[in-house]
Amino acid sequence: MSSSNSNFETVIKWVVVVILAIVALKVIASVLGIAFLLGGFLLWRVLPLVLVVWLIYKAIQWLGSDRSGSSSSTTGY
Repeated sequence: MSSSNSNFETVIKWVVVVILAIVALKVIASVLGIAFLLGGFLLWRVLPLVLVVWLIYKAIQWLGSDRSGSSSSTTGY
């Protein structure tokens, strides 16, 4: 009787472990899906806007700087 009780406990334990493993895999799949969705949104929607603003900023910096070739900074000598 003790042997069959031990086998039953082992089977129940493995069923619980398998159910927990399936739940964990589903949670991981959901997290990865959200991460890929967010990454795709950032890559294709936000990154181009950031690059355009950065290029405009650099163009304004370049147009506002002294382009005559003379260095206005002191060397410290």
